[in-house]
Amino acid sequence: MNYFKADVPIYLQLRQEIEEQILDKVLKEEDQLKSYRALAAEYRINPITVGNAINALVAEGVLYQKRGVGVFVAAKARETIIRSRRQSFMEETLEPTLKLARSYEIPLEEILKMSKSIYGEEK
Repeated sequence: MNYFKADVPIYLQLRQEIEEQILDKVLKEEDQLKSYRALAAEYRINPITVGNAINALVAEGVLYQKRGVGVFVAAKARETIIRSRRQSFMEETLEPTLKLARSYEIPLEEILKMSKSIYGEEK
């Protein structure tokens, strides 16, 4: 991440960046993260901001800390992130989109056909 958006707290953006690295398998289970200071220097942010991002991910079970050793990617971290994002997607994106499609009178069959096409189930 080369820059941070002004309208979203930096710690949330860093948290998302770490999650993306886990989803993209750049960071794998049991991989150690860089130190708070190294991350702060890399992203040019305050170490406290790094701590806020990491603590949020620790609280969710995505990361865990070994006292005096460092911060590591937890087992099943990727699945935890996917489960969390799936629920958000369903509630915040898919449901409103389907309601909008219904208001535009798009037939369910067209939506299913497109969904199958995107998922690769229809040739």
